[in-house]
Amino acid sequence: MVNEIDHLTGRYQTLAVSLVDNVLPRKSTPAVFHKLNSLKKDFRLFAEIRAGMPAVELAVMRDAGIQELQIGIEALSTSLLKKLNKGTSAIQNIETMRDCEALGIVNTSNLILQFPGSDEQDVAETLRNLEYALPLRPLQTVNFWLGLGSPVWQNAQAYGIKAIFNHPNWSRLFPGSFIRSMEFMILTYRGDLGFQKKIWRPVKKKVALWQKNYTELHQGPLWSPILSFRDGREFLIIKQRRYQNDSIRHRLVGTSRRIYLFCMRHRSLKNICGQFPAFAEDKIVGFLKMMVDKKLMFEEKDKYLSLAVPRKLKIQN
Repeated sequence: MVNEIDHLTGRYQTLAVSLVDNVLPRKSTPAVFHKLNSLKKDFRLFAEIRAGMPAVELAVMRDAGIQELQIGIEALSTSLLKKLNKGTSAIQNIETMRDCEALGIVNTSNLILQFPGSDEQDVAETLRNLEYALPLRPLQTVNFWLGLGSPVWQNAQAYGIKAIFNHPNWSRLFPGSFIRSMEFMILTYRGDLGFQKKIWRPVKKKVALWQKNYTELHQGPLWSPILSFRDGREFLIIKQRRYQNDSIRHRLVGTSRRIYLFCMRHRSLKNICGQFPAFAEDKIVGFLKMMVDKKLMFEEKDKYLSLAVPRKLKIQN
């Protein structure tokens, strides 16, 4: 793979390369990008990857030339991610989004709406979690479409699907008799489509506002993250920029600073308390709750993640 990229970019004198095979294989990806970096070419790379890639591996990809990624995020609701069989959680997805923001990687990932079988709980969880993702590059909303051979197609009844047929748009390309005799890759179905459109409208509206606010906050000659921090060794200064309002600065000192930095990777409450045994659990919980209330940290089922991106990047292994 590395030899092919080296040969083709030399032959055609281009440095822009898209790596597409749906998603890159997780095990070999770090080695590939280490070797690409050793070619000493200033690549401009795009790739698709699975969610949950650690920051240290994203940094290797960035250094090799990755400027844009499409990540299999798909949802910001853990209950919906389970229905999608993604094997990830909302806190993992938000961590990956934050890492891309910190590394300067453009994250062009999707947020799937109207997934069959999703419910008001999935929507409510999505709306809640979106409040904490607002400082990060917005996701793109995509309405669910049914693909031939997909997990939903294979187990349609479990998702409330009553009938499957070719998408009506195929009739613009082919005669009706031909369409009736074929099964195309893009299908549609009869089921809970009307219900799905209704319950997901607030999410679509909120994401549109997220995209507008993010764009306007990044206007001007000097790019600055919406939520960032600078480390003063004994203290931490977090800057929280707000749309059409003054920025807020928060100062964390001593153990508060250390806890915040420790949670640059998502950590369980048990793990945090074990790391800081000199402090009572109720005091740690009080601090974490304050950070979550101020939207400086994200919490999911007693797991915590710091949301601010460092102005001077340090990757934790």
